Amino acid sequence: MPCPVCRHEFQIPKNGVAGLTAKTHDKEPEPSAICEVCSSEQSGIPATVYCVDCHQKLCERCSLPHGKWRGGPHDVRTLDTLSPEHQSGGNYCDKHKERVKIYCLDCETSVCSMCCLESHKTHKFEQIDNMMEEFARSIDHEVKPVTKHIESFRGAAAQVETESNRLFSSLQAMEQGIRNKGEEMKQSLPHLIDLQVGDLIHKLRSVKSTAEEKVKSKADAVQLALTEMESFRTTSLELRSKVSPGHIKQTSSDVRDRAKELLQKHAIPGEYHAPSYTFTPLNIDDFLSDDRNFIGHVAKVEDRGTVYSYKPPVSYVQFLARAAHATYNM
Repeated sequence: MPCPVCRHEFQIPKNGVAGLTAKTHDKEPEPSAICEVCSSEQSGIPATVYCVDCHQKLCERCSLPHGKWRGGPHDVRTLDTLSPEHQSGGNYCDKHKERVKIYCLDCETSVCSMCCLESHKTHKFEQIDNMMEEFARSIDHEVKPVTKHIESFRGAAAQVETESNRLFSSLQAMEQGIRNKGEEMKQSLPHLIDLQVGDLIHKLRSVKSTAEEKVKSKADAVQLALTEMESFRTTSLELRSKVSPGHIKQTSSDVRDRAKELLQKHAIPGEYHAPSYTFTPLNIDDFLSDDRNFIGHVAKVEDRGTVYSYKPPVSYVQFLARAAHATYNM
């Protein structure tokens, strides 16, 4: 299967999704911000806010004048609400030493206002803040249908688990029923009944083994699809605040293509029904019947109605019937 994050193929463990190794990638701790006005090399005063107009990190005391300038208060924000660009002090033009605020659509690059006038004035351009808002909206648009798929797959996963629990509880009760019927029949035909019970238990366990593989395969397929889409959603939503302005257009295209691929690859699954089986004990009066065994039959219920039964070979049943008939005539 392809990894839902890096797309490299990997081998599914024998025990399915539960055997996959979980890895977490914690963020590296960022150094504490200090006030760029009153801090010195000897003592650093912790910064609590950022002035967008002055491009400075400030402590509470130094930030007070920025709200009272004669030309109007500055845009002062707390550090925990800043975008990654502001937290790092913003991007500045190497040529004009001016903060980069404009995105040239033709050149697919971010520039300052002076660069825009000098080299990009005939191009189509937009403010970076507006581009970031549009980028966030495009991410939300692409993730929305995948989110609906995720909810459907979660429901499918829960439904598969419910059906599998029902199936295995039924098979376990059926095994006990076979044993109970065997104990009852042993009083008349102890040795032959042991053979019948062992044969039915063997067949039932074979049915159980096959059913477990099919249910596990179904559950793994649903879970892998769910993991792939949840990983895409998480990664895509993180890009809203982490993407570099110079990569906005390419990243938007990549997210859109990946969302389309996921929606085409993972159609919403229909309701899953695990196969049903039933055990029908044999009445004592049926011992001499040529087409029945001494214990009963393990049968698969198709479409919740049609029953397909496992029966031993006729010659074997006839042998048991003759043995029972001889026993009762002694």
